[in-house]
Amino acid sequence: MDVNALLQCFASTLHQDTNIRSHAENQLKEASKTPGFLGACLDIISSNEVPENIKLSTSLYFKNKIIYGWVVSVYSTSKNELLNHGVDNDEKPVVQDMIIKTMLDCSSNSPHCLKILRPALKTIISEEYPKGKWADLLPKSLELLSNSDVDVAYVGLICLTEIFRTYRFKENDDRQDLEKLILEYFPALLTYATDTLFQDGKNMDNSKVGDLLVLILKIYKFVTYQDLPFILQRAEFFVPWANLFVQIIQAPLPQLIMNVQDADLRKQNSWVKCKKWSYANLFKLFSRYASTTLSGRYNYTDFKTLYMNDFLPQFLTLVFQQIEQWGNGSIWLSDECLYYMLYFLEQAITQKASWKLIGPHYSTILEHVIFPLLRPTEETLDEFENDPQEYIHRNLELWNDDYSPDIAAVSLLTTAVNKRGKATLQPTMEFAIHCLQDNIGDFNSINLEKAVNIESAFKIFSNIMDRLTVTGSPYADEVEGFVKSFVFPFFNSPYGFLKSRACEVSSKLGMMEFKDPAVIETIYSGIIQCLNDTSDCLPINLSGALALQTFVQDPFFQSALSESVVPIMQKLLELSNQFESDSIAGVMQEFVEQFAEQLQPFGVELVNNLIQQFLKLAIDLNDAANFDPTSLMSGDGLPDESDKQMAALGILSTIISLLLSFENSVEIVKSLEQSFYSAAEFILNNQLDDFYREVCEFFENSTFLLREITPVTWKVLELIGECNRKEDNMIAYFLEDFMLIFNNIFVYGSTELQKNNFYCKILYEIYANTHIDEDSDFDEINTIFDYSQKLILTLGTQVPVELRNSILQTAVTTILVNKGDLKKHVIFGVTTFNTIIASIVSAPFETMHFVYDISTLPLFFDVWLTSYAPNYKRVYDIKLSIMALLNIIGQVQPEQFSQMSLETVLPSLGRALVQLMCKYPQAELELKNKRKEFTAGALEDSAKYSWNDIVELNDDDDDDEATTDDVVFENYLEMMKKDNGGVDFVDGLTFNDDETFDDLDEDPLTKSILDDIDITSVFKSSMGQLPNTNGNVYQAAFSNVSTEDQTKLSQLMG
Repeated sequence: MDVNALLQCFASTLHQDTNIRSHAENQLKEASKTPGFLGACLDIISSNEVPENIKLSTSLYFKNKIIYGWVVSVYSTSKNELLNHGVDNDEKPVVQDMIIKTMLDCSSNSPHCLKILRPALKTIISEEYPKGKWADLLPKSLELLSNSDVDVAYVGLICLTEIFRTYRFKENDDRQDLEKLILEYFPALLTYATDTLFQDGKNMDNSKVGDLLVLILKIYKFVTYQDLPFILQRAEFFVPWANLFVQIIQAPLPQLIMNVQDADLRKQNSWVKCKKWSYANLFKLFSRYASTTLSGRYNYTDFKTLYMNDFLPQFLTLVFQQIEQWGNGSIWLSDECLYYMLYFLEQAITQKASWKLIGPHYSTILEHVIFPLLRPTEETLDEFENDPQEYIHRNLELWNDDYSPDIAAVSLLTTAVNKRGKATLQPTMEFAIHCLQDNIGDFNSINLEKAVNIESAFKIFSNIMDRLTVTGSPYADEVEGFVKSFVFPFFNSPYGFLKSRACEVSSKLGMMEFKDPAVIETIYSGIIQCLNDTSDCLPINLSGALALQTFVQDPFFQSALSESVVPIMQKLLELSNQFESDSIAGVMQEFVEQFAEQLQPFGVELVNNLIQQFLKLAIDLNDAANFDPTSLMSGDGLPDESDKQMAALGILSTIISLLLSFENSVEIVKSLEQSFYSAAEFILNNQLDDFYREVCEFFENSTFLLREITPVTWKVLELIGECNRKEDNMIAYFLEDFMLIFNNIFVYGSTELQKNNFYCKILYEIYANTHIDEDSDFDEINTIFDYSQKLILTLGTQVPVELRNSILQTAVTTILVNKGDLKKHVIFGVTTFNTIIASIVSAPFETMHFVYDISTLPLFFDVWLTSYAPNYKRVYDIKLSIMALLNIIGQVQPEQFSQMSLETVLPSLGRALVQLMCKYPQAELELKNKRKEFTAGALEDSAKYSWNDIVELNDDDDDDEATTDDVVFENYLEMMKKDNGGVDFVDGLTFNDDETFDDLDEDPLTKSILDDIDITSVFKSSMGQLPNTNGNVYQAAFSNVSTEDQTKLSQLMG
């Protein structure tokens, strides 16, 4: 590879002239396929003579090539052709040898390049080191760490960090070599961290030294993340490391750091990060390994005693000191440190021993930590006015990806009142009321400082309201008086954020029964006022909409809303267009369900509006899915479209709800199908698989309502077929979702399928793309065989012989491979066997002979007739087996039975047939009863709970004797740990995973492909003809039937 030519190529990719840049990118595309390309990139990056911007461009390209090409799989393939060529195996050792040298060259002269190369190094180490393909990496890293040059040592620590990262998600049993590494290297690593780097805080003015210490703290994090190494549980290892963390937390930040005015910039300082990771490590040790949890997964008794008795009391003292100093402004804490501190306290609240230490300080924590953190900041108020969507995420939905102390404060508050309510609920309510009394005064003269205090008090009330308003709550009367006096007046506040909060608090009152009827009228008036707020303030409008959802089933609300259903729905559509979230879609869906009759005249228009909104979001999502990784070279981040995706899903759910409201309007349903087609077309043509299920749900419901397959649905099947033919399509992967529409196509479209081979071919191709191998789980297998048997039942003898044989071969192979699971995993066994049984219905001899040729027929009949058929409970299974048995007895000739050595099986066929026919009436009755239960109004809300249902931890910790709650909890843990014949499951729980025939669900709302078959008439007709059409087989099947079965048979025929 010509390094100079490559250098010129990278330089030209940065040229302002579009033509030159485009030509260079094409050259780069070709050059990247050539062995030696990556080594040449590293030569460029290492050079001190190359301009920094070219080195950065080269570093970015190199990083992407490694990340996307070091391990090539279908999942790592990018839509960008530049990155679709894996790293040549012969070049990998060269890259491994060169990359650390390159990073050393960059460490002092090109730190930005070093930062870019780190993800590449991580990719290589994660793949090669665990396989033993980089044996000299560890000694080389340790050698670099011993260097007195901080930059060199930093590269060594980067390598060590990535080595230990490979153990992050492994448990102790799977990483026994780690214990040896810890024993050999951690003492020296701790000494280096304590004596060379930290030095009692003397080096805190040096950010490079802080960078080194951050890496050591991360190494500790990685080895303790999934499990706690046995060596680190010992006091002689735990105590020195814990002391280091504590010393870092205690050390005051130097003035040099505090002089940075921008808090976001300040928290990027390495020493601030050291404090964060010190808190994080201590929190992880406490919550995961030293706490009593329901799972009891990590039962490290000695370590738990060491942490809880010897370390925690002193550390909580430090936490309280930090809180006090932060509260009076004498120290600054980053959001991350506050976040971990609050979650530490929250975890401590749930533990009996630590609650004793925290309980006396709860009021102080509430007043000096939770309350200040819930006050809106200047930034928050600015977001309310200028970035309402972000305000909604952070303050109404309480959603944030960052370390947010206010969200941690809310979590701490709710845990305290739910787990220790006897000690915390009353003080919390009293504090909030006093705060409101102190700040409201004259309602018309509330200044901004008082307004933000009121907002914080309202947030506190909002987050304990569920506990206060539960049925039977002794606080119900107080709450009613409270909202009348303090909350409702703020529907008319001059501060928009307080209007919004008044709505949000009111939305928590949905479970209350008010003594004063005027209360519900006031709530209605306030909510509608906020929904239609003339300032068009999105947070206020949204709060009104979400509160409306809470009360939409209330009789007063329904009566009041009935005259304005359409205008409100139009307002909701407008909000949905403004705000990309599933929350508004949820309100619309609820509104549609409650006011379906009033909305019916506008149903098609509503759906069309919603589809346009969906398509707008779907186009953005499709563009994001085609994101070009090389654009990262310009500094762009990966697009986060999660809001759009959730909003789009919510819109589709609302459309489906609208569809279901027109169950008695055939023409409207057909119009809605036509409208929805454009959405389905875009989804399938662009393979937006996140929405496959919603497309299938829509057409499952429309076809069920129409009881027919319309031309629109056939066109959708064509789209599915076209999608299925595309390379790397995911139709087979999402087959379970597509079964929703396929099932109804089989049921309602069977006549058209039997005369239209074009559609049949689509269904055959879909099966052909399915695949079962050793990695397939039972759910995948069940879905494939569910599809197979319905395909065969629908098309019968029209199924091509080669396809039928392929299905049978797959079924028999799967049975043989999983022979030991046939009785244990009933759903799998019955579904797989039903595929063969379905084939017997239309081709009895051909199917049996095929299974016979694979030497599996005795096993098949044994399991079917002795294990499955006697235990069937589903109508579908019973009908299917009856039809198959009738066809075996009626169509397979005596000589064919002899040919397959099945003469001895014939009596079992007769007995099984009689037993199944006797069982059928009861199964049919039970299915009819199920269907009655699912009619409108039959389901009751089972989610309600009362004050007496609430279980909290016992607050009576005045003595060391075990409380009643403690005894119950310990007994429950002990019971869960016992293995009563089950197998180990997540978090150490056990369960018996043997399935029963009760686990074979029969959906009462889904029509079966066999529903229209009158099995009693079929039985009588067949049995009446059998003596004449296949008398010898009939005689062999029924001559030895017991007297009891003979009587039953006579009754059935009568």
